[in-house]
Amino acid sequence: MSFLDGLDWSGLIGNALALFAVLAILVLMLGSGMIPFKKKLQFRRSQEQRAKRRRALLEASVRTQLLPALIRQGFEIASPRQQSEPNDRKSAGCFPAWGQLIRARDTIVDKVEIQFSTYGRAALRINATAVPKGGMMTAFGHRMAGEIQASGLHDHFETHARAWLRPTLRALRVEPVGEWFSLWRWPFRSPTQDDYDKLSLRAVAILPELELALREGKSGPHIRRLEFKPLPPEVLERIRRLKAEGASEK
Repeated sequence: MSFLDGLDWSGLIGNALALFAVLAILVLMLGSGMIPFKKKLQFRRSQEQRAKRRRALLEASVRTQLLPALIRQGFEIASPRQQSEPNDRKSAGCFPAWGQLIRARDTIVDKVEIQFSTYGRAALRINATAVPKGGMMTAFGHRMAGEIQASGLHDHFETHARAWLRPTLRALRVEPVGEWFSLWRWPFRSPTQDDYDKLSLRAVAILPELELALREGKSGPHIRRLEFKPLPPEVLERIRRLKAEGASEK
């Protein structure tokens, strides 16, 4: 029996691969550190410009495809509410005023909200809730219909773009992953307006499921229901006191 026959080749190969991975990371980190700051800034700006272009294409498609489809279902753009715009770059533009829709039917007010992803990413989802005209219980207690948004700390629905993936995600306890309507980024190819039109039409195709959720409370394959329990009375009272103290200080 030779010396080579006694070696644990699987262990050696595994250690060699691990060492190679570490060396590759070190080389990448070293290379990144050697790139001039000006080059890094130019690269970052070009990325931001591409992201801004993709977001603009998506918003244009939503306004020409998804928004008219919701209006055909009886929704109308809600009156703008007095609310401060987010100062952080992360949330800016996530909830455009033209994406807040409302529909009255009998004793119910349906609210729909078109939400865009953070940091200007070209992705969207739809939030919706059916609110009794007398209001409903939320995590912070009872709120009137006019005080409630389509999303928030109350029972509401969210769309999920990849129904086929949800059972696996649910088993892994990461079901929210994959809920956004977005395009796969093909290498060396920039998405076109037609690509985003098709993406918006995918969102339009699940509106019947959203309608069923609002009218009958049933969650279809593309609809996820979120339920919130009200906070304990002592917590609500503490929040009320903190708000009152803050208002008095102002």
